[in-house]
Amino acid sequence: MLLLGLAVVVSRYPDVRGRKPFIALLALCSVYSFSAAAKLLAPPAVEYVLVWLELPFGVAVAVVFFVFASAYTGRDWHRTRAFTVSETITMPLLGAILVTNPFHNYLWTEISWSTAVFPHYVHSDFQPLFLVCILGSYLLAMTGIYMLLKLHVQTRYNTTSQLLVMFGGLLPFLVNIVSILDVAPIPGLDYTPFGLAAFGALTTMAISEDLFEIVPVARDTAVEQSSEGMIILDTNRCVHDYNQSASHYFPQLPLYEERPIDDLLHEHDLPFDAVDQTQTQITIDRRSTCHLELQISPIRDGPHHLGWTVNVTDVTELQRRQQHLEVVSRVLRHNISNRITVITGHTDVLADHVDADGQHHLEAVTENVNSIVETSEKVRLIQRIVADTDGKSTMHLSNVLEDLVRRQRDVHPEATISLDCPEDVWVNASWGLEAAIANLIENAIIHNPSDTPWVEVSVTLDDRVRVAVADNGPGIPATEQRILENGLTETPLEHSSGVGLWLVYRFVEQSGDDLTFGQSRRDGSTVSFTLERGEPPR
Repeated sequence: MLLLGLAVVVSRYPDVRGRKPFIALLALCSVYSFSAAAKLLAPPAVEYVLVWLELPFGVAVAVVFFVFASAYTGRDWHRTRAFTVSETITMPLLGAILVTNPFHNYLWTEISWSTAVFPHYVHSDFQPLFLVCILGSYLLAMTGIYMLLKLHVQTRYNTTSQLLVMFGGLLPFLVNIVSILDVAPIPGLDYTPFGLAAFGALTTMAISEDLFEIVPVARDTAVEQSSEGMIILDTNRCVHDYNQSASHYFPQLPLYEERPIDDLLHEHDLPFDAVDQTQTQITIDRRSTCHLELQISPIRDGPHHLGWTVNVTDVTELQRRQQHLEVVSRVLRHNISNRITVITGHTDVLADHVDADGQHHLEAVTENVNSIVETSEKVRLIQRIVADTDGKSTMHLSNVLEDLVRRQRDVHPEATISLDCPEDVWVNASWGLEAAIANLIENAIIHNPSDTPWVEVSVTLDDRVRVAVADNGPGIPATEQRILENGLTETPLEHSSGVGLWLVYRFVEQSGDDLTFGQSRRDGSTVSFTLERGEPPR
C-alpha cells in the first residue's frame, strides 16, 4: 500500500525527466508485494499462478529501474537502439518461453508443493536459462545503481534523495539473491517483499528530500567542462550546483549551497525569466574591480520550468579596452573638430582673396572637410552601437520610418523618397535602428550621380519584419560589399559610404540578421535586413 500511495503522490509532480518510469517502478513493486502476500493466503491454484509469474515480475522491475536511472541522470541509455531492440525482442520471447516451459523445462523442471516449515509452491531445479534471466536483471539493476552513484560522486549539491533511491533499489535484489539461494532462516520463503518494503520507506524519505525538484544536470558535459563559470539554480533560485570557474569568481559560493543566489548577490537585481534568456552585468570587488557578465537561461523539460543556469563570463578586460577606446575616440573627435574649425575659418578668409580658379580648390577643401566630419559622426555612432548594453526595446517601426522619411525629404528636396510600410508595425531592435536606415537613405542620395535621385523604403511582413532601401544609383561597389563579408581586417574602408555600410552591418549584427544586397527595380541597388517582430505595449 505504501508503494502504491507513493506512485499516486509522484504522479502529481510536474512531468520532469524520470518521473514516469519511477511511477511505473513503484507500481510494479507494489504489485509484486501484493503478489507475495497473496501467495500466503490464496488458494493453491492461485498461488501456483503467482509463483509462475515471479520471474517476469522480477525482470520487469529491473528493466524499469534501469530506465528510471537512465532518464533521471540524463544519460538516456534507455533510448539507444540496442536497448530498445533487445527489450522488444527479449520480453515477448521470455513470455513465450515461460508459457511453454512445461513442454521444454528451459527455466525450471517443475513447480512442486513443499511442506517445509509451511505448505507452499516452489520452483524445482533452476535451469541455465533461468539463471541467465536473473543475472541479466541484476546487471540492469547494477547499471542503474552505477548511474545514480556516479551522479552523486560528480555533483556538489545535496544528493541525499538519489542515494536513498539507490540503496533502496539495491535492497530488493540483495534479498532476492538470498531467496533464490535458499539460505534464509525460513526455507522457501520469498524475502523480496521485505526488500521492497525497505525500498518504499527509503523512497518516501527521498521524495521528502526533493527528488523531483530539479532534474540532475550531466556534469560531464554541461557544467565541469564549461570554460566559463556556471551555476545551476532550482525554481526557488537556490544554488544546486556550480563548477570550479564559478567558485573562482565567487569564493563564498560553497557557503551558499541550497540557499537563494540573491543572498550571495544581494547588491544586484538579477533578471530572472522562466521562458526567455536574460543578461546583465555586475561589478564585484576582489583584489581589484572585476566586471562579470551573467547570462541567465531557464532550464525546461517540455512545458515545465525546472530552474536556471547562470553562465558567468569575465568581461573586465573587454570593459577596460572599451573605456580606452572611448577615451581615444573622444580625444580624436575633439582634435578633429578643433582642426576642422581652424581649416573652415581659413577657407572662409581665403574665399575673399582667391580668383575663380582658386574657388574650385576651396570648394574641394570644403567638400573633404565635410566628409571628414560626416565620417567622424558615423564612427561615433558605430562605437555607440557596439558599446550598447541596453539590448533591444520594442519600437513602433511605422512611426519611426514616417518621421525619418519626412526629415530626409526636407534635407534632400532634390530626391524622391517614398515609403511603403503597413500601419502599426512593431519591432524589437536597439536604438541604432534610425541611424542605420538614415545612412542607407543618405548614401543612396549623396552617391547617386542622377539629377533626380530616387529612394524607396519598404517594409514586408512575415515571421520577421524585412526593411529594404532601394535606389536608382550606380550600385554598391563589390569591394565594399566584401567589407561586410570579410571584416575590416581584410579590406579597408575607402570613403564615408563604406563607413555607413559598416554602421548598418553593426546594427544588423546586434538587432537583426540576414543583411542582403540586391538589384532594385530601377537598376540600382537594394539593401535589406530583417528584424524581430515586436508586440505593442498594453
